[in-house]
Amino acid sequence: MELIAPSDLAIPGCVTYPAPLPEEDITEHQGVRLTTMDRTALDCARWLPRMVAVATLDQFARRGVDLEALWHRPLNTWGLRETLSLVDRGAASPRESWLRVILTDGGLPRPTTQIRVDLGDDRFAYLDLGWEEFKVAVEYDGQEHHTSPADQQHDTDRREELRRRGWRVIAVRRDVIPGQIADLLQHVANALIESGWQPSPQRTIRILSRIRAARRSRRYRLPSLAPHSRAAPTGRVLGPCPRAVSRPRVSLSP
Repeated sequence: MELIAPSDLAIPGCVTYPAPLPEEDITEHQGVRLTTMDRTALDCARWLPRMVAVATLDQFARRGVDLEALWHRPLNTWGLRETLSLVDRGAASPRESWLRVILTDGGLPRPTTQIRVDLGDDRFAYLDLGWEEFKVAVEYDGQEHHTSPADQQHDTDRREELRRRGWRVIAVRRDVIPGQIADLLQHVANALIESGWQPSPQRTIRILSRIRAARRSRRYRLPSLAPHSRAAPTGRVLGPCPRAVSRPRVSLSP
């Protein structure tokens, strides 16, 4: 159990955080005093590792927490506000959140979530992440939904139809973190450039430097957590991470 207290306390089985706690940040459930959803979200942004925090905050946003109001709270640091600015309520799972942070940190344009594509005859496809202007999308293929032959055939048919409509869909699987981050960034950057994106020289240098750093670093390793779960209102984020399916092109080479 995690507790907020006016000062450090040694309580068996508990982790305590010394912090001020205004009355408006306190609620009660079945006789137990708890932090409100807003305050819990703020504490997740403050205390959790950045990628885990963003994934958790995405789920808070989906549940109606006003993160813009949290951004304007007094005493927030710029680092905390930067974490809040990365939040997107369109993320359907923690893995999609992690993927979005990796792409943005890699110097790519911030992707849009849940892009709706009209397939005709009142049919629509929703793409996890992408850049509608360039018709490039990145989708997470979770093991729990994409391993059976029927699921794989459905994905193939769906993506073939999207390809015919001009979309390039890059599928990402479980173990891209940390081993294939550089390949993924290079692959997506090349796809965007081939589709008409024109990064400035400064941004190109930034992307290349992030690709080189990703080849050397294991900074994106996350805890080994239970599979098949979503971020919970308590701030815990559960589930493994994805792997890129295909190798990148080499038009953008570090």
